[in-house]
Amino acid sequence: MTAAALAVVGVGVFSARLAAANVFVLATLLLAARAWKSGKLAGQPWARCLVAPLVVFAAISFLSALWSLEPSISLGKLGRLLVFFLVPAAAALLDDRWWPRLVVGVAGMATVLAVWGIIEYSMGADSLQHRIQGPLSHYMTYSGWLLLAVLVLVGQGLLGGSRWIWLLAPASLGVVALLLSYTRNAWVGLGVGLLLLAAVWRRRLLLVYPVVVLAVWALFPRAVVERAVSMVDLRQEANYDRLCMVASGVEMVRDHPWLGVGPDMVKRLYPLYRRDDAPRWRVPHLHNNALQIAAERGLPALGVYLWLLVAFFTRTWRSLPSLAGVRRAAVAATLIAVAGITAAGLFEYNFWDAEVQYLTLVLMGAGVGMSERGPA
Repeated sequence: MTAAALAVVGVGVFSARLAAANVFVLATLLLAARAWKSGKLAGQPWARCLVAPLVVFAAISFLSALWSLEPSISLGKLGRLLVFFLVPAAAALLDDRWWPRLVVGVAGMATVLAVWGIIEYSMGADSLQHRIQGPLSHYMTYSGWLLLAVLVLVGQGLLGGSRWIWLLAPASLGVVALLLSYTRNAWVGLGVGLLLLAAVWRRRLLLVYPVVVLAVWALFPRAVVERAVSMVDLRQEANYDRLCMVASGVEMVRDHPWLGVGPDMVKRLYPLYRRDDAPRWRVPHLHNNALQIAAERGLPALGVYLWLLVAFFTRTWRSLPSLAGVRRAAVAATLIAVAGITAAGLFEYNFWDAEVQYLTLVLMGAGVGMSERGPA
């Protein structure tokens, strides 16, 4: 049990570094299977409300790959479905002792990534053409992972009691790095997460937010402020590009409503569905979780994805009034973090971004697992 729990913590903490994270994923699978076989996991929670949609999503994905325009390509992309086991594993293993250890590890990794990004910015990665990304492969992945970490740290720092208040320091560094990343979907996710934080902690916090916004407006570089303002400008090229992706994605869904075009096929077929006035000829994905899933795997898969989210949010939200201490802080922190990354996913396909996905699955499992454990 101890080794398996340590492996799950390793997945969450090192999810920003995939080579290390994959080693911990394999270790979690083997150690959790051994613990389950020996009966050590008997009676432990396993996020049962999330397992059903994950299994159904995996089954639909397999059918979609078989029905794909190029099955060999699509089937080759299904290996990642195995990481869904992180949800029940995290639920069973991250208890009152191991959740705090995960948070401390995430705080350490977030500090490293935030400082790395701030230094990058000071050394010239301060424009849309050259943006901070830390040691990760892409600035979207960097900002998505930091978004999850910041919201977990803020939630635990404010709801975990006075001994956790120090977490606001690495969280603040993370916020600065997020703002300097120019990544608007992460800003939206941060805003949604902080609004939900006020709902589960203290609603008077809403009075502080306008002051924070004014401080950002006054203190941060004008390029950051202008980037924020651009979110509501439909004539801005990136915004219009996303509208074109929506139109193309809807056409894909109309042509392939039940099983989609197949995993990894959207980017290959996009030129055929592209609007004539779209800014880009090719895109890696449709920059929206719901639309990407519907186009790639079909409307039933989209329904199951929404089922997963509803199950998570319903379970964690309803359990909060009955919880206290470590468990309430853990459930609240995971709730606001998953809400934030889901909101960001309206403008970025982060559900299948490996670094972000690994940490999201661990948090979902931990949150529901703590709620299933009941009052401490």
